[in-house]
Amino acid sequence: MPKIEIRPYHAVHQNEIDVMINEISNEFLVPISSGRKSTSVLLDKYWVAFNGSEIVGTVGILKTDSNFSVLKNMFVKKKYRGKDFGTAQLLLNSVFDWSIEEGISRIYLGTMDQFKAAHKFYEKNEFQKIGKSKLPLNFIKNPIDDVFYKKDLNMR
Repeated sequence: MPKIEIRPYHAVHQNEIDVMINEISNEFLVPISSGRKSTSVLLDKYWVAFNGSEIVGTVGILKTDSNFSVLKNMFVKKKYRGKDFGTAQLLLNSVFDWSIEEGISRIYLGTMDQFKAAHKFYEKNEFQKIGKSKLPLNFIKNPIDDVFYKKDLNMR
């Protein structure tokens, strides 16, 4: 079984990431992207999952104030989803570790209703579904997100 490695993002990865996200978007009837590039929002930390030299997933985090952040760009290639590879869990663990080191006590995220498996994954990781009205005022919303979660981190 190949070993998935999580590494920091570098600009050289962007083209392959764009191809991966386009492949993932083709799995769904409803578009999974608002069509605009996220370059206007710079992530505080961005990780890339690799199987050898192949990019198989990404996740980013945006620190919006001193104690909370927003999970962004969580994508995993279809073949690498689920428990066999554990790609999403490795990516999310990177977010948790970094957030705790940064003193972040709460993570928010927005996703789409069509991502049922993602909902189960987030809930398994103790994210709680919340209404849009419970989001902080400075939460950066993706206009296509319609399901929202928060997680309080256990500070070490």
